[in-house]
Parts: sequence; structure tokens; C-alpha cells
Amino acid sequence: MAYQLISEQERRIDAVVAAGAWRSAEEALNAALAVVETVAVPDFEGTPDELETFLADGLNSGEPAEANHAFWHPINIETDRIATDHGVRNPGR
Repeated sequence: MAYQLISEQERRIDAVVAAGAWRSAEEALNAALAVVETVAVPDFEGTPDELETFLADGLNSGEPAEANHAFWHPINIETDRIATDHGVRNPGR
């Protein structure tokens, strides 16, 4: 998939390259994406390729689900059961 930058984004990338922070626009964009990925999943300890695969899998996993009561209720029941099975007296609900 190809993306087109708006002029402000191009200006900002050109500025960091011109300042010598990165050797090319591609390096600057890769660094920016690495920061975004780190913020998106701060505790992920895998490789960047694994993270990219997981993120792509999520994006391609189908239509988003509405996270409402109908979505969470069966999950809450199951996690409460698991907590009880492991001796947690008050799972929080």
C-alpha cells in the first residue's frame, strides 16, 4: 500500500534530514514508526518483524467489535471463573 504525505509532513521530514538527524527520509520515517510501535505496545519483547506481523494480523482480523456489555459480559464471566479456580476470592466484579 502506498501512502502520500501532506506538505507539512514532508517539510518536517526534510527538516530532520537536513539537520543531519537521519541520512534519508526513509530512515526518518522508519525511526518515527519505531516510536509509534513502541508506544502502541510498550511491553512487547519480540523483534520488530514479530511486532509488524502481530500488528498486521490484528488489522486483518476482520471487522472491529463493539466493546459494549454484550462483548465484555462473557469475557468477564470466564475471567472471574478462572480467577476463582486459582484461589482469587474477589475477582473484582
